[in-house]
Amino acid sequence: MDPLSVTASVIAVATLAWQSCKTAYNLVDGLAEAPQAIARSKNSLIETQKTLGALQQTLTAASEPADVFNSVLVMIELDETLKSAKRLCDEFAAAITSFTNHSTARKFSKRDRLTINFRESKINKFNRELGDCQRTISMVLVSINL
Repeated sequence: MDPLSVTASVIAVATLAWQSCKTAYNLVDGLAEAPQAIARSKNSLIETQKTLGALQQTLTAASEPADVFNSVLVMIELDETLKSAKRLCDEFAAAITSFTNHSTARKFSKRDRLTINFRESKINKFNRELGDCQRTISMVLVSINL
């Protein structure tokens, strides 16, 4: 694959991951009186969004030759990390939609609160996995900016 297409591919996948992350964040942000487990997810989502945005900006505005980035991008398999982040955010949004189908924008239902408490381990797993993706992307940003 030529150098320009590797970078363009990573930018495209990063954009898709950012959009999925933003969608999940907006969903969680719209839940009134959400339990603490969801509030922690909100923080993970916003941090991941910021990191993905920084990656997009760095790669788009890069003054270095594309082959400098490609060695880092290919070696780390960043596209796989970005695809994982997108998948995680999509699955999380679907799960939260399912877990909170009795809540409204004004009130979090008691039934949904109980469901969230039973599913807290799944939410915590999401937070850990998304955090791993975010740290990997951050390391790539540091490598690129050196």
